[in-house]
Amino acid sequence: MTWVHDLNHDEIRSGFLVTAHRKRIWEVELSLLAELERVCAKYGLSYYADLGTLLGAVRHQGFIPWDDDLDVTMLRPDYERLKEVGAKEFQPPFFFQNAYTDEAFYQLAKIRYDGTTGMESLDMTNHQGIFLDIFPLDAFPDGSPQMAEVAPVQQELYAIAVHEDLYCALLAKGAPMRLSEETRTHLLRLTNRERFDVYEKFQREHFDDSVRLNFSGYELGQRHLHIRRSWYKETVRLPFEGGTIAAPVGYEPLLHELYGDYRRFVKFAADHGNEIRFSPDVSYEAYRAARLAQRDQERESGMKPLGEERGGR
Repeated sequence: MTWVHDLNHDEIRSGFLVTAHRKRIWEVELSLLAELERVCAKYGLSYYADLGTLLGAVRHQGFIPWDDDLDVTMLRPDYERLKEVGAKEFQPPFFFQNAYTDEAFYQLAKIRYDGTTGMESLDMTNHQGIFLDIFPLDAFPDGSPQMAEVAPVQQELYAIAVHEDLYCALLAKGAPMRLSEETRTHLLRLTNRERFDVYEKFQREHFDDSVRLNFSGYELGQRHLHIRRSWYKETVRLPFEGGTIAAPVGYEPLLHELYGDYRRFVKFAADHGNEIRFSPDVSYEAYRAARLAQRDQERESGMKPLGEERGGR
């Protein structure tokens, strides 16, 4: 099945040249989305278009012309269920990737496509095929007494799992901690993935405690988005590349929270500031091998590595 219109030809969208190569990347990503929808339908789970994907659906009825990936969110309970079934359900050419299924330590889940390239770093040896990102939404402080009690434990569990060096430094300085010494000692003996599993289970247990939601990587990285639970009380379908995509009923206030005046075009790097390179034709293994060989040659010759073209939002 073909999802992208006029797949093998360049076209102009919103004054931007969308190449056939970019369209073929989109085609792979839409196959990832179709597989996610299949699994969600099978288990009664909900996902929602997010970030640039949601913006593209509302503003362009498809991909933002200068974007290269798909982003969706899931509420923590559904996300946890997807984690349980993902490794079984997503079979080749699909690969379900999170902190527990691959050596890279991701705080979100990804669905990857074998035989393609969605390279985030040459120094990472995990699966790096073209991907769809799945961000879990959790409860975070909303001014309620309940979350005032939950938040310090939440932060401490996250720090132990994700920023061990910082946590131990704060501990050595006598910073106040909520976890008992016994619990802290136990957690520090675990692997970082085991600690992250403890953190995620805590988030699941306290998901209903706040009216405000956010992705933990944003919240604890000081991007305090005020995403309201009520925006997700229903699912709507928005036009997307000739088909439709799921979105939260509160997609308009969500876009205002994410981008402000979201109708205004802002072009920035679609590779998120990383060295993400996409190919629907070359495997990430072959691309990594070739680029590492090139990098070694450049270092031996003393040449400065050449830059590569970047996209935008």
